Amino acid sequence: MKVYTLGGYEEVGKNMTAVEVDGEVVIFDMGYDMESVVSSEGQVDEMTTNQSLDIGAVPEDEPVLDKNVVGIVIGHGHLDHVGGIPKLAGSHDCPIYCTPYTGKIVERMIEDDRKNVDNQLITLDKGEEMEISGKFTLEFAHVNHSIPDATLSLLDTPEGYVVYGNDMKIDRSPVIEETTDVERLKEVGEEGVELMIPGTTRVDEPGRARSEKSVEVELEDVLNSCYQAGGAVIMSTFSSQISRLNSIIEANNGRRKIAFVGRSLKEYVESAEELGLIDTGQIEVVSYFDECDELMSRVDGERNEWLVVATGNQGEKGAQLDKIASGTYGFDFEEGDHVIFSSQVIPSPVNEANRYELEKKMEEKGVRIYPGIHTTGHAHKEDHRDFIHFLQPNNIIPSHGTIQKLGDYVELAREEDYSLGDDVFVSENGKCIDLEEASL
Repeated sequence: MKVYTLGGYEEVGKNMTAVEVDGEVVIFDMGYDMESVVSSEGQVDEMTTNQSLDIGAVPEDEPVLDKNVVGIVIGHGHLDHVGGIPKLAGSHDCPIYCTPYTGKIVERMIEDDRKNVDNQLITLDKGEEMEISGKFTLEFAHVNHSIPDATLSLLDTPEGYVVYGNDMKIDRSPVIEETTDVERLKEVGEEGVELMIPGTTRVDEPGRARSEKSVEVELEDVLNSCYQAGGAVIMSTFSSQISRLNSIIEANNGRRKIAFVGRSLKEYVESAEELGLIDTGQIEVVSYFDECDELMSRVDGERNEWLVVATGNQGEKGAQLDKIASGTYGFDFEEGDHVIFSSQVIPSPVNEANRYELEKKMEEKGVRIYPGIHTTGHAHKEDHRDFIHFLQPNNIIPSHGTIQKLGDYVELAREEDYSLGDDVFVSENGKCIDLEEASL
């Protein structure tokens, strides 16, 4: 078994891994690098493939271009896992496999990008098995993350299972969907896992990631205090966090009219509503400039009647929250207004600088800021230990992190009797690990 570590092995994001067994290859994920996209002057969906490769926005897939790729498997719909599909998938004559919600996101991305991508899109429900070649059978197992239909990809190969997780946690009190399918993971562990590829984004944090239900309680508490104080209340969270949006609706409990503002928010919500994951029948959803301007003008005159959920929690220039703070629309912050960040800043110099400037604009106008009303969708250290115990992999290649995070995972694996270079491996983008040679 050969493993091509194409992206996400030197950074958080730009995820892409390929596994080769007996001459057939399966690619897991085709993401883009969020920081490269934010830093670039143009819109990534307007770039050619070569332009996006030149700025490092998508992984270099050259090591597998001449391989017999039989499938592209997408674990969930976040952009650092699907953003590269319009640029790269067309180079491989094979289907794309994903769950139904992820499929809707992929379809919209390809349509928006307008590249010549005609790969067949095949959706599988969780727990459904599909033979994708003479050698590989694919199944998606349910895990918790911060987006609906997140999965562990279970690839049954002649050498045992490959379990590709990348983003995962165990939420024992979820708001929508169910708890991670621990029993299925234990079964797969008993059947034999040759390789596990976990994400390391939060492995350096102790304990376990807390539940979405605990955030819902916190949201209700902070909304109670804001509504009691009076004034405009504006909230921002990740657009794909459908559980969180449901929690916001629940915490509001009909006390204020709700508006969702922003293009990505509208697109993720529309896909979720088509599958019955959220109900926006009583919510005003806007994305075009004139719509946003008209809505925010109404909010300006009805400050105590609205709860606005807007995109731009990272402080991105030109995102809706930045426009609101800059007075772009017919709305101006007043002293005593409230802004709630139901999110965390994705750690990078660009994001941290943008968020600092956004908060500074708000503070100068006397806005009261409530940061960090949030829980991560990524496993902490003890969650990762659980996944090792459940799956009992023969080999582990940690991914989705800087060298420091990959190293933190190695330390955890060593506590579980794995050894660096023998059965746990640290890689770089563009490298290939031959597990047969490594085990000699």
